[in-house]
Amino acid sequence: MSSSFLPLERFQDALSESPLRLDIAALSIGAHCAETPMDVETELSKIDRLAAEISDHTLPGVIQFLFQEQGFGGEKDDYYNPANSYIDQVLQRRRGIPISLAIITIEVARRCGVPLFGVGMPGHFLVGHKEAEGVFVDPFEGKIIDESAARDIFLTLHPGQEFQTEFLTETTPEVIILRMLNNLRMIYLKDRGVSELTAVLELLVCLDDCPIDEFHRLASALDALGRTDEAARHLDNAADRYSGTDAEQMRTRATHLWARLN
Repeated sequence: MSSSFLPLERFQDALSESPLRLDIAALSIGAHCAETPMDVETELSKIDRLAAEISDHTLPGVIQFLFQEQGFGGEKDDYYNPANSYIDQVLQRRRGIPISLAIITIEVARRCGVPLFGVGMPGHFLVGHKEAEGVFVDPFEGKIIDESAARDIFLTLHPGQEFQTEFLTETTPEVIILRMLNNLRMIYLKDRGVSELTAVLELLVCLDDCPIDEFHRLASALDALGRTDEAARHLDNAADRYSGTDAEQMRTRATHLWARLN
């Protein structure tokens, strides 16, 4: 696909593919949200080149290359910097948070024929191996671990809580993308970055199971930025996805917004 497509369109296209293109969707988040211009196709080629340099197409080979030879690792000093969630920035800086490092690991490994999957353990994202039960990767530390080590990570983060083996089951690409967006939303809500929050919400409402409240939050954010016509149009379009009271409330709110423009 041509790189002339807008990042939001690339994101929507990635969501429509089966299976979801995790690499394209994740890169599109950064391209849409970050202030620095970024071309998705160029960043995809960087992932391709990383995979092409790996001679040992095994999980240890991938991990050794990415985290030892290439120097990828967890950002411990500035963990909540949004750049840690933008895959292009992580590729450039070699630093990220567990979920962004996990995505790079999964996508580089996929290109090498090593089947990995995301593991959405609460508080600390991991990577699992589809053909080796009980084998995981802690991408923040850049090492292969077992279930016992994963349990220890959880208990360190959540002392007093009960660890459940279900925490180590496969997380779908759709849920990975949702978790990435929720991370960014939390950051921008805390920092009161209305423009950046609006960009995150524009991506969130593309998800099939997006809660209806997100559509209203996006309308409020757009209106706060002076983009009232976009807020009204967004609600009119969103109402078509719903029925009954939900759709009626959206259309009523859109009407009020339109009236303010007359």
